Amino acid sequence: HSLPHLTVLSLSGCSKLTDDGVELIAENLQKLRALDLSWCPRITDASLEYIACDLNQLEELTLDRCVHITDIGVGYISTMLSLTALFLRWCSQVRDFGLQHLCSMRNLQVLSLAGCPLLTSSGLSSLIQLRHLQELELTNCPGASQELFEYLKEHLPRCLIIE
Repeated sequence: HSLPHLTVLSLSGCSKLTDDGVELIAENLQKLRALDLSWCPRITDASLEYIACDLNQLEELTLDRCVHITDIGVGYISTMLSLTALFLRWCSQVRDFGLQHLCSMRNLQVLSLAGCPLLTSSGLSSLIQLRHLQELELTNCPGASQELFEYLKEHLPRCLIIE
């Protein structure tokens, strides 16, 4: 309540932060433009629903190593029109179905899927629908092949693709 104008918040590594805590943040800090919840192991898809519903000005969301996030949570995030940067590094449950949700995010400029083990070449190739993408990080993605990188570079010529 006492920080209604806060625009940037990092809770990276707050291992005891739960979905209830994220709900309070989303309800009370609606001017947030950047939120970092990386290394918060208790965060689930429920948190992403609160974020998507309440943080309408959020531009950057970092969820690195939030291992309980699934395609359902990615679906909630995909409704956020204000989001321009999304970091899902080492989110071990995100699958190709989640990428289908991401493909509807027309304003997304930066996307990191580094270390996501369940993504396939087929799913990753669908990212060419993200025409405004400026940076795509796919390091340590077992599903990313050299052929995929060439395909992405051909179809997203203005995007820096980090192998």
